[in-house]
Amino acid sequence: MDGVTDVDELYTLPREEFVPARRELARRAREAGDREAAARIEKLTKPTTAAWLVNRLVRAHPSEVDALTELGTDLREAHSAAEGARLRELTKQRTELIARLVQLAGDGLSESITRELEEMFAAAVADETAGETLRAGRLASAKDLRVEQAWPGLTLAPAGPTGQAKPTPAAKPSRDPAATRRRAALSEAKAAVKDAEAQRADADRQVDAAEEAVTVAEQRVREINELLDEAEHAELDARRRLQTARREAKAAERAAGQAWRKLQQVEDR
Repeated sequence: MDGVTDVDELYTLPREEFVPARRELARRAREAGDREAAARIEKLTKPTTAAWLVNRLVRAHPSEVDALTELGTDLREAHSAAEGARLRELTKQRTELIARLVQLAGDGLSESITRELEEMFAAAVADETAGETLRAGRLASAKDLRVEQAWPGLTLAPAGPTGQAKPTPAAKPSRDPAATRRRAALSEAKAAVKDAEAQRADADRQVDAAEEAVTVAEQRVREINELLDEAEHAELDARRRLQTARREAKAAERAAGQAWRKLQQVEDR
């Protein structure tokens, strides 16, 4: 954390170090006299797990990320030229590349994190600006990659192996009690996963809020310490002036005593 010297380096750190490092970087900017930069730094949002994985991927596998944005350019050109066969081939490549990037991002990822990764990679393909934003490696969440307008027929969610989204077939009713129990257990498990993810997200928000509160409190402590330092310096100066005034008063008292003695000597003579 002590080695962080600019904003880009914040996004190379583990998530748990982001807020302390952000606080330290803002403090240094403030001490350097750039309060506007310090304020901007303090407003930087801690990345979600998926965004942190993408930021790390951008730095670890830049060629793969470049291939993603280049594929987006090829897809837009193929669509503009109405090249159906090429468009289908590129769409297939898009599916394969997004799957490879998700795999490179990490192992054992939850369904929600995987889904957010896919959304961010798909947005980078769909929109040139979103692609450049992703390549910068400073994402806080999928919301940073907004696609204003995608070409007709493009879905942001990754398509199936053939390049077309596959409809989910309607489940046929089963009279097998064991199958019914399995479906019920599966539904309960999915609901439990959804609840757990919601609780995790809520816990992350609470952690972020608590860290923000710590930042505010530390800022208040710094302000109070600055006032205390000023008061201590003022007290020290006052004590020094008091000592000087006392010395001058004693010197004046001695001078007055000497003058009285001289006066008495003159009168005696």
